[in-house]
Amino acid sequence: MKNWIKTSIAAALITTGAIGSTAALAWGGHCDGPRGGKAGWSQMEPERMKAKMAERAELHMARLELALALTAEQQPAFATFKADMKARAERMATTMAERRAADAPKTAIERMQRMEEMSKLRQAELVDARKSVETFYARLSDAQKTVFDAEFQKMRSRGGKGERGMGDGPRDGSGMGPGRG
Repeated sequence: MKNWIKTSIAAALITTGAIGSTAALAWGGHCDGPRGGKAGWSQMEPERMKAKMAERAELHMARLELALALTAEQQPAFATFKADMKARAERMATTMAERRAADAPKTAIERMQRMEEMSKLRQAELVDARKSVETFYARLSDAQKTVFDAEFQKMRSRGGKGERGMGDGPRDGSGMGPGRG
């Protein structure tokens, strides 16, 4: 088969998949729905969701603090970093609860607008989180930076029983998140 034919077929398949995915989301598909037979974050009661997020964040921070073996001089920087991350988690939980309480979008356009708004909000939160990480990261020794990088990757790919983190971790539950390794 000629190269241009193969390329055309591949492009058509990719385009069809992309259009189908977008249409499914606009039609009412949920990015945060059931996973691995368990209800996703959007299915939880707001109070339970907020408590679970706070518990998870506290566990991550305790694990990170222990793994880094911080010096007395680094403790204030860690406290600031931890407070920033806690505030971020609380804002996320509040936003998710508000989104759940709001009326569901009725049309594909409304759904896509809502997805776009959430994407912008997540992007802004990511920028703030990166700034906080950069400030704390600058206070670490080279050895601590290596540990931080490894722990941060574990936090991103929580992977467990089909549940995925915000990152690009494994989908098969083989991640080494807290309590899994």
